[in-house]
Amino acid sequence: MIRYMTVKDRRQNASNSVKGPYSTGEVDIAHKNDHGGAFFKIMNIRPGIKMIFADHEVRQNLQMDYEIDLAPISLSYAMSQRIRSTMTSGSRGKTVIERSPGDSVLAYLPKTRGTNQILSNGRILGVSLHFSPQVFYELFTDLPECLKGLCSVSGNPKGKRFYQQSRFDKATLMVLKQILVCPYEGEIQRLYFESKSLELLALKLAALEQGPSIPDSNRRDLDRAREAYHILMSDLDHPPSLIDLSRRVGINRNKLNQEFKALYGDTVFNVLRNARLSEAWSLLKQSDMSLSEIAFSVGYNNQSNFTTAFRKEFGKTPKEVRQDVSVEPLPPHIRKPALAR
Repeated sequence: MIRYMTVKDRRQNASNSVKGPYSTGEVDIAHKNDHGGAFFKIMNIRPGIKMIFADHEVRQNLQMDYEIDLAPISLSYAMSQRIRSTMTSGSRGKTVIERSPGDSVLAYLPKTRGTNQILSNGRILGVSLHFSPQVFYELFTDLPECLKGLCSVSGNPKGKRFYQQSRFDKATLMVLKQILVCPYEGEIQRLYFESKSLELLALKLAALEQGPSIPDSNRRDLDRAREAYHILMSDLDHPPSLIDLSRRVGINRNKLNQEFKALYGDTVFNVLRNARLSEAWSLLKQSDMSLSEIAFSVGYNNQSNFTTAFRKEFGKTPKEVRQDVSVEPLPPHIRKPALAR
């Protein structure tokens, strides 16, 4: 069971004297799963902001009931698993929504209950942020235009529910991966997570401001290709084969390569190789991992093959890049998608 309630709400409910409809501060998220093991970790960013993240291997689908009373404003990202959400709110009928790897959701769902079924392929990988309404709106001196269609201009949802789902881009994926491999602890870690939380929110709002940019006639295949891309980027060291990947997202291999060329400028194989080598470059400049450890972490079982591919891509060996202090921490070229969204 997952239950969302503010600290103030919990105290008021205990005394049967709930006065106002919204929190004045902290968001309290109580999580209980019935499958054994702690699949999710909850991080207190600061009063009114919490982060939940997961990076866990599982052998079965998971089903968790949830109940939301006085809701936070939530921003969530599915990185490796499909999620089927069934929700009921007040007198409204039951709604079923499905999310795939690469989907993000911005939502405010007071007085809602339902079930999340996580259809795992062996790994749960995701991040979510939860803001009390007061803290969320205090982030803005002027409400962004993209939020005015969802919330009142005054910055108070007044019970108005909203649910906005869209695909997230490469920049967002990079921030999510940085969260999951955070190298810091204690107060520095908390500060790091706070900065990344605001960065994720800024990227989400910027995408909403931009609006849709893909013709509806081609959206389905492009979404499947994006799902395949996020599956690959989330598991660079052990990615699925092209056949398994195409089956997982429901598109044939030739069509998948075609959509990859439209979105990312190259075939599935080349996009994966470029991502692996770009990740390796960053690890060479920003970590103390050995060359063999870096090779293995980006999917090369043989350090010699890794060195050959790296030199062919960048014109330098991994050792030369690590030793050259004048070299930038990011690779000299990062192939950007032909379409931004």
